[in-house]
Amino acid sequence: MNRKKSAEEEIRFLLDQVKQGRIDAAHAVKALDISRLDEILHRLIKAPSVEGLPKWTGGISGAPGAAVGRAYFSADALLLARKRGEACILVLPSAFAGDVKAIEAAAGVLTAQGGYAAHASVVARQYGTVSLVAPELTITGTKAVLGSLVFCEGESITLDAPYDGEPSVYRGAAELTEPDIAESSLFEFIALAKGIIKQFQVRANAETPTDAERALSFGADGIGLCRTEHMFFQPGRINTFREMILSEGAEARQQALEKLRIMQRDDFYRIFKIMAGKAVTIRLLDAPLHEFMPNTGDELTSYMDHLSASAGAPISPATVLARIEALKECNPMLGHRGCRIAVSYPEIYAMQVSAIFEAAHALVHPEIMVPLIMNAAEMKLIAYGKRVTGAEYAGIADMAGPLPYKIGAMIELPAAALGAGEIARYAQFFSFGTNDLTQTTLGLSRDDAAGFLPAYTRYDLLPDNPFRVLDRGVKELIALAVDRGRLARPDLVCGLCGEQGADPAAIRFCMEVGIDYVSCSPYAVPKAILAAAQAELDRADHGS
Repeated sequence: MNRKKSAEEEIRFLLDQVKQGRIDAAHAVKALDISRLDEILHRLIKAPSVEGLPKWTGGISGAPGAAVGRAYFSADALLLARKRGEACILVLPSAFAGDVKAIEAAAGVLTAQGGYAAHASVVARQYGTVSLVAPELTITGTKAVLGSLVFCEGESITLDAPYDGEPSVYRGAAELTEPDIAESSLFEFIALAKGIIKQFQVRANAETPTDAERALSFGADGIGLCRTEHMFFQPGRINTFREMILSEGAEARQQALEKLRIMQRDDFYRIFKIMAGKAVTIRLLDAPLHEFMPNTGDELTSYMDHLSASAGAPISPATVLARIEALKECNPMLGHRGCRIAVSYPEIYAMQVSAIFEAAHALVHPEIMVPLIMNAAEMKLIAYGKRVTGAEYAGIADMAGPLPYKIGAMIELPAAALGAGEIARYAQFFSFGTNDLTQTTLGLSRDDAAGFLPAYTRYDLLPDNPFRVLDRGVKELIALAVDRGRLARPDLVCGLCGEQGADPAAIRFCMEVGIDYVSCSPYAVPKAILAAAQAELDRADHGS
């Protein structure tokens, strides 16, 4: 029996066939199964190594691959273990902003709450960290329970989160494959695929210089989504952001904003320099403010230590807790976030816009995206400002310098899709944020739906997880918005930057309705490029 070629061997074989003139580039690109790239991009389990290991099966894969490490039930405990050189799995009921550093350091993340488009999964995909959501997970003290599977903090576990197929958690350490992307000829094959794509682009979601460099190495045509709030989640910065949120009075808030402006300016400059003139779309602050506040006792203690060490006026834990409580909302994903924050606190977006233009110089023509736009009135206010009796609002255009730039709207609400024609009068580009557009269209929480989606799939109430595969109703809203937007502004550029951006079916749909690019996590860029090339070839074969 002939042994099946590995993905690396298959790619090398196809490239050799092209070089020898036996097949053309189109034939090679068509021949490669997109799912096989997972063998190169992610660690996978060696099947014999898990035989006999206690196992739980279920949940949702948040970020694909396999990971082995000791389980730790807090970010602080994991980071201490990483300093000792241990491979670690972060195990939490749910992940918050303060856990980002631990997600970056971990081999994998296992949470009870969330889903494919939730915070932990999105951050994990950015860093190439494996993520698995298991709604059955309960943690009591130093013990975690998943059905009949029980493991303790510090014990080795294995996560298996395939892109297709059922995820699993094992008690014990499996053996994993160790892909070598640089030696796999993947970059050469992706370059071959890019040569087939005519106009459509694949950009990356990236907000750090490391993300930008990785995205470029994988063939990204630019950055389609730079989530600026992720720049503040780092341990050395989040406390400054908290100072800004909790400040009493405009003067104190402005002092904190000045510190943040310098941080943002330096980050933007490094990203712009790396991208060397390629498109960079920067989304202004989107996250609700409560996400930045301490969520655990340890985080509160750390923040209080920070306040004690600062030169500001002393503040009590009770006062901080009272302010945190005041920020809480019944439904924060539909509450005070996105452009709504800018309407209430215009100085926050002013700080970010100032940092963008200071950093841009002649490196790039920035694309500034406004999130959670509901109607044209919001877009006009944020973009061009407004004067009313006794008040004046400075828009992005009022703060811009002579450098060329674009202002765009993130279309992630059904009302925005329906009103796209009016919004396009003030927006030069649209970017469809399909994570929120999916949850607001279907009434499904991207953070909580994981608990019942498997049953919906089992009984054919939903054909697929709509946070991974675009729902029919969501696609209809997108197509309508593209048409209405371009009727008002024929040169409107449209992109899709949600988590479905790397799905082959979504890419085909985008090409059919005239979307110009998709944007996805850096590790998904190669699969998206191959999917776009295959779709281009299929369209050519069918004369479309």
